[in-house]
Amino acid sequence: MIHKRLGAVQHSAPLNDLIPLILDDSRRIMETWGTSGRFDPFESIYSLLFQTTLRSLSCTEISEDPIIVGRLKALYDTLDNGTTPATVLVPWFPTPAMIKKLWATKEIYEIVTKAIKEREKSGISRNDTLQMLLDCGDEKLVVVGFIMGLLIAGARATGTTASWMMTFLGCHRDWREKAVAEVESLLASTPTSTSDSLSSRLSTLPLDVWESETPVLDAIIKETTRVAQPHTAMRRNLGPPLYIDGKIIPSGAYVVYPFSDVHLDPSLYPDPWKFNPGREDVKDVPFAYVGWGGGKTLCLGTRLAKVELKLITAMFLLGFRHTVVDKHGRKTNPAPNWNDILLCRPPPDQTGYVSYERSDLPL
Repeated sequence: MIHKRLGAVQHSAPLNDLIPLILDDSRRIMETWGTSGRFDPFESIYSLLFQTTLRSLSCTEISEDPIIVGRLKALYDTLDNGTTPATVLVPWFPTPAMIKKLWATKEIYEIVTKAIKEREKSGISRNDTLQMLLDCGDEKLVVVGFIMGLLIAGARATGTTASWMMTFLGCHRDWREKAVAEVESLLASTPTSTSDSLSSRLSTLPLDVWESETPVLDAIIKETTRVAQPHTAMRRNLGPPLYIDGKIIPSGAYVVYPFSDVHLDPSLYPDPWKFNPGREDVKDVPFAYVGWGGGKTLCLGTRLAKVELKLITAMFLLGFRHTVVDKHGRKTNPAPNWNDILLCRPPPDQTGYVSYERSDLPL
């Protein structure tokens, strides 16, 4: 059921309707950054992606209330940070982290159910994901589970990718310029003026253009997910026992596969830590790239995630000039830290900050 509903959210018509809303959310948040400054991309860019993911997967009542959005982000951070070795090894033991996760889950549930009740009470039909779920006649528990579950999956993974995209592009001016040129070329074909807001101009580009006419952005997204997405696949063998690479996998056993085994393999990707969207695709090795999963298990939100990433990147690159600096203001080129299983975030002493100033284009 969840898979079917997520597929419906990503049909062309509703996804096309989301484009101006995502761009307007981006404009509103980017305007709060001012004309120049410095921020931690794993805070500011991630927060922006959290907002646009809420917009895409929840409802107007939640996504247009800044207080609720901020509270939900804090609660989801609690869920993420509450996953510790102790909670994995002894999930039944009431550790402080486990108790915090339970309370956070309860509060998230209450926020979502309140929004559902407000929608039902108002009798107003809106063009958003909550309305689609209600119109399908899904039980309330299914609706709540859909919104709660997909927010944590979508916002975290897409937020990580977006944070690293802005970091990499701030460190690699050549690819930044290629991406800017690509978006400017698309805008040149639209009947808009440079005096119009950037968000309104970008919103005139239809979904098929964003999906089929942005090879540079596609290459940047692919390389970012290759080098800075700390995913690990885990599956349970339901039986019978089988062999993988000469090793028996008993029934009931779990197989864990870190994506770094291929994504950082120098025999597949020479100088694997180097950000290079111009790399040749590896064609002679199956599953050499699994940034969005592989085989029968693919990320169900891939289409939405890519559109979000492209829209926000286009807004930021044309709306701002930026570089990446260390805490002393010196240019730096931080490397992803795969020991950080959530964000690939570098250690504090190696953190890169986005130093920016507004361009002449109105957001």
